[in-house]
Amino acid sequence: MTPKVLVVGSINMDLVIRAQRFPQPGETIIGEEFRTFPGGKGANQAVAARRLGAEVRMIGKVGNDPFGLKLREGLAEERVDVSGVSISDSQSTGVALIVVDKNGQNSIVVSSGANMSLSPEDILENEGAFSWARAVLFQLESPLETVLKGIRLAREKGAYVILNPAPARSLPQEIWKNVDLLVPNETEAAILANDSPEFLDPERAAQEFLKKGVKEIIVSLGEKGCLYASSQKTISHPAFKVKAVDSTAAGDAFVGALSVGMAFGWQMEKIIAFASASGALAVTKKGAQSSLPLREEVEEFLRVRGVF
Repeated sequence: MTPKVLVVGSINMDLVIRAQRFPQPGETIIGEEFRTFPGGKGANQAVAARRLGAEVRMIGKVGNDPFGLKLREGLAEERVDVSGVSISDSQSTGVALIVVDKNGQNSIVVSSGANMSLSPEDILENEGAFSWARAVLFQLESPLETVLKGIRLAREKGAYVILNPAPARSLPQEIWKNVDLLVPNETEAAILANDSPEFLDPERAAQEFLKKGVKEIIVSLGEKGCLYASSQKTISHPAFKVKAVDSTAAGDAFVGALSVGMAFGWQMEKIIAFASASGALAVTKKGAQSSLPLREEVEEFLRVRGVF
């Protein structure tokens, strides 16, 4: 069985400059290498899922400009179905300005452009993709009404709904009860759980989301690994140790891998290990999509460590 994953989300061109450190407010520093990479959380997660063995379709929007045409072609070259990626004549393609420091940590500013013109009508025009998919993956770099429409449709069609709530923002109660798996990082979990001090504890935050109606939650904790929680059990998984080069798409590799594991119907312990290895491998290479690992690489990484 080939897992079928639909990704609804953002497509950006990443403009990346490396520097020894991040500048302070009002400060100019001399950077080092500059490169452009295909990016956007939605596109990154779509490519991650495709490289990890899923059949992938994407719904998104780019501008009618060189960046947009290159990004759409790049997704197609990765064998992601881009029939749901439309072109806007009124908005430019989204871009992300990224600074990567000497430790591989990043600071990002996004100009959403055409991503924010992805509409509920675009969702309806691609209704067939929701019937096709076993898992549907969303982020929050698209208009909230579009995300909500997509989640409703995915639920209606019986697909497994995954939400990566990034960037974190206030969400309506309806979203929580229609999400099967919520995947925030530690900061996003705290913000979405009302930003109260007690919710800085990821386990407390996870329990709060379960109360809201989310079926399962995985909080990614960076170097500390991740925490899974459902009404039946809680699992803590440590991070794999690797030499970090660039963390830009580690979270997207992790989330994309989760969607593949869910679409395969694996046990949760296997899914978490697979996703953790995917995220770890992504930080060992530069760029966003260029850093995303192949399934064979992930399986070898896990085999060497005696995981599976």
